[in-house]
Amino acid sequence: MRYFFYLCLISLLTACLGAHRPAPESAVYDFGLPDEAARIDTSVDIGRITAVDAIDHRRMRYRLQYQNPTQVHTYTQSRWSDSPAALIASKLHSSVNPSKSAACAIHLEIESFDQIFTSPETSSGIVRLHVTLYAKASRQNLHSHMLQASAPAPSADSRGGVAGLHEASKEALKQALQWADTTAAQTAACAL
Repeated sequence: MRYFFYLCLISLLTACLGAHRPAPESAVYDFGLPDEAARIDTSVDIGRITAVDAIDHRRMRYRLQYQNPTQVHTYTQSRWSDSPAALIASKLHSSVNPSKSAACAIHLEIESFDQIFTSPETSSGIVRLHVTLYAKASRQNLHSHMLQASAPAPSADSRGGVAGLHEASKEALKQALQWADTTAAQTAACAL
């Protein structure tokens, strides 16, 4: 009986000690500090930046394209510091010199913001944007364009996904601004 009592006491103490282990720390990511030296001039103003409901949160999403491309997964120990729309807005406002006197502006809606694995070791960051050019005075939509950019992830984990999405975001924003400037130059409603 005494042996059984000691065994129960040791088990109880072991369980109590195990319960007080700290949980693994969550990693929180953003796109880093802005590069003020690399600002881009544009002939349009920057309007709202939104995201579809499926990605309007802080969870970091990924897909296993080689297994089931329709299933969305999220990292359990990693998350964004803010929503993808807020991250893209911060990146855009810190890297662009918009024309405040422009007659037209753009609205960006993020439709995809995922790390896509093509194999267990290989992945890319994918950013898909719907860009709308509109007249500021009337708020009338003039033109819209869908674009997508991707960049390889340097590692097959959340840290690699962040790096891939950071580069894909830069490329997507560059494409969006180039399209907006070219389209605005050819649109009478955007002429001052």
